[in-house]
Amino acid sequence: MSLLASLLARWSGPGRTPIDPDAFTDRFADRLRIRLPAAGIEILAPLSLSITYDGDRGQLFLDNLFRRACAAADDLERADIVERHLAALVESKAGAGAGAEDIVPVLKSDARSLGLPESDHEDQPRHRIEPLVAGLSIVYAVDSADTITFVPESWFAERGIPAEGLRRQAVDNLRGKLPRLDVQRGGGLNMVMAGGHYESSLLLFDDFWVGEAARLRGDPVIAVPARDVLLFADTAHARALVELQQQAQAVHADAAYALTPRLFRRSVDGHLALFDR
Repeated sequence: MSLLASLLARWSGPGRTPIDPDAFTDRFADRLRIRLPAAGIEILAPLSLSITYDGDRGQLFLDNLFRRACAAADDLERADIVERHLAALVESKAGAGAGAEDIVPVLKSDARSLGLPESDHEDQPRHRIEPLVAGLSIVYAVDSADTITFVPESWFAERGIPAEGLRRQAVDNLRGKLPRLDVQRGGGLNMVMAGGHYESSLLLFDDFWVGEAARLRGDPVIAVPARDVLLFADTAHARALVELQQQAQAVHADAAYALTPRLFRRSVDGHLALFDR
């Protein structure tokens, strides 16, 4: 069952039925507890919750959300409205205790690749995103307590964290969080292992690529078909380049966090561009 189908079944059940305020509040509280396990969530009244998070206690009113859910055209739209509201609420709470030292760079190809809300929706928190190359961008997130949180732009503004120099800081932060990098080599095709979460972000590690370039006859050609996969080969190794493209397409087709099947060439000055044979 897909995530959306699961949500639909949880919130609406079979068919479209009238919404009971008490049941709606109970289900929303249950869902919020799953998404914010560190928070204390208490139902005060129908459509009213108390949330205690990081020592701060506040009250959440669900009246507007309830009216929007009741006005939804169908159960699918209703589930989508609730899920977007949950996502925005969680992002406003998560990362509250984190700081500049927790910022990490995560690669994305579009909003869906990371589960971010679509850019044209009114509930979307604006994220700090930097275009990188050929449809790939960097989204700056917070890594804390083994959780990756895509915090809104307001999170950076509240802490006075400027865009200037952010990439260098985020890369340095990530370098300190990763285990020892392991490069598996075979037949000219190489795969980087770095803990299973941020492999694609190693595309941004200049020092790593300087070291690898010294081992190659040509420039490195890199594939980041998924968030947790980074493969590379040598422009001087024609057979490995063919296999690299095949592997990139295969991984991208099946990946949970797919990025792109395209290949990128990294020149000696660090410039990234689409690889064109």
